Amino acid sequence: MNVYFAGMLVSMVIYLVLGAVISRKVKDVSDFFVAGRQAPTVLIVGSLVASYCSTGLFMGDVGEAYAGFYTPFMITAVMLSCGYILGSVFFGKYLRRSKVLTIPEFFGKRFNSRRIRVLAALTAIITMVVYLLSVMQGIGTLMNYVTGVDYNLCILLALITFTILTVSSGSKGVLITDTLMFGIFTISAVIATFVIVGKLGGWYHAVDVVTKANPILFSWHGDLSHLYPTGIENMIWAVITGLTWITVCAIAPWQSSRYLMAKDEHTVVRSSIWASLGVFTLEFLMPTVAVLLNAYNSEIPGPTHAMIWAAQNLVPTVLGVIMLTGVLAAGISSATTFLSLIGSSVANDLFLIEDDKKKLALGRIAILVTSAIVMILAYFNPPRIYIIMLLSGTVVTCAWLPDCIASVWSKKVTEAGAFYGMLFGFIGCAAIKIFGAVSGKNIPIYFDSFFVGLIANVLAMVIGSKLTKVTKEEIEALNAIKIIPIEEYDEKEIALTKKHSYGFIVYGVLVLIVLIMFWVIPYYKAL
Repeated sequence: MNVYFAGMLVSMVIYLVLGAVISRKVKDVSDFFVAGRQAPTVLIVGSLVASYCSTGLFMGDVGEAYAGFYTPFMITAVMLSCGYILGSVFFGKYLRRSKVLTIPEFFGKRFNSRRIRVLAALTAIITMVVYLLSVMQGIGTLMNYVTGVDYNLCILLALITFTILTVSSGSKGVLITDTLMFGIFTISAVIATFVIVGKLGGWYHAVDVVTKANPILFSWHGDLSHLYPTGIENMIWAVITGLTWITVCAIAPWQSSRYLMAKDEHTVVRSSIWASLGVFTLEFLMPTVAVLLNAYNSEIPGPTHAMIWAAQNLVPTVLGVIMLTGVLAAGISSATTFLSLIGSSVANDLFLIEDDKKKLALGRIAILVTSAIVMILAYFNPPRIYIIMLLSGTVVTCAWLPDCIASVWSKKVTEAGAFYGMLFGFIGCAAIKIFGAVSGKNIPIYFDSFFVGLIANVLAMVIGSKLTKVTKEEIEALNAIKIIPIEEYDEKEIALTKKHSYGFIVYGVLVLIVLIMFWVIPYYKAL
């Protein structure tokens, strides 16, 4: 057993102990599914960032940037960080106001429809199982490479850890452990960035060396042999992916469901601002450092392993252990989020159970069954972390985005329009994704599943709404979520939220300055 594997095992034991302690405070369905609706800003931020990052960032995004696709990722990173703000202001606070346990329940309540609630639950479950599979494969790849332990044994150990944690402590445990894990991988990633850049002779020197060796790495179009053969197509891909991840950060169930747990609407908005800052910081630092690691290109075994190799070879052993434990934590935190949401959707939306004890039991059974299914899929499916992660993000965008907008901002969209929009958006996107995967063909960017799915959703929504009428119950449900609760009028809270908003404007300016100072200028000087 090497020191890295020991560190990972110790961290998993700590998470299990925390889960056991927190489980004692889980007393009812509200505690298990939405943490009693009393979570403060720090816990919401921790869970938002942790459930976003997973192994997809530290291995998938890092691998793609290392392989020569850096600029498209920076475009995506800048775009997606806005998703949290848009989601909290235009959807999240209304979602919390509805006092539901799950987002599918929100759709069902808003459109007075059992079938749309079930459809939303099914699409959420499918996309989260797919995303969970990518997380499992990332964890397995990480542990196998670092420790030499069999891949399947690695994913089994991780699966046992996050399954027990989720089953025992529910959303309360997920929020607390997510925040702890967020702290571990963020702090270790930032410190490691300074250490690695120092080893390379400083930021500007590193950019100069890498650019002179391979000018394509930091170029605007990226490596034209990596995905699409022209720079324009790669930029279109970047914008599409950015729009997809704006939507994921705004309304995806593993993101927006965190707002159901917030103690008030001010917490919802403030959390989104801090989450935006945290996600962009990580999305800038990790892929940028990955590109700089091309200075060691001859020694790194492959793009996905770039950051893992750096943790083992370029930083002090203690920091390397913490860093790799942080990457593992990112994967486990995402997995616990997905599992808890799947359990909630099964128990609360697919089955209508009034008895709280039976609902809790069914939720826990659903978590165990899902874990077993994902273990089987991970065993037979070879690791393709980034592609699988993109699949789930795009599908949830096409299925849910128009419905989320309509549920809060439209008086004309009917139950039939919302239902068929979600159905055809899901089918259209999934069909294109599956066709591309099965056929092995590279679908033209202009027929990307993002376009096909969204167009199918909107067309079905418009046609369905034209052929039916909005009911009295739908209007009443819409009006109900537009009523601001009296407790939200606290002047001190309003003033603090405004300060956060002004701070976000300053942050936006700083992002522009950072990109120019640490990317554009050193790159063009090196050419």
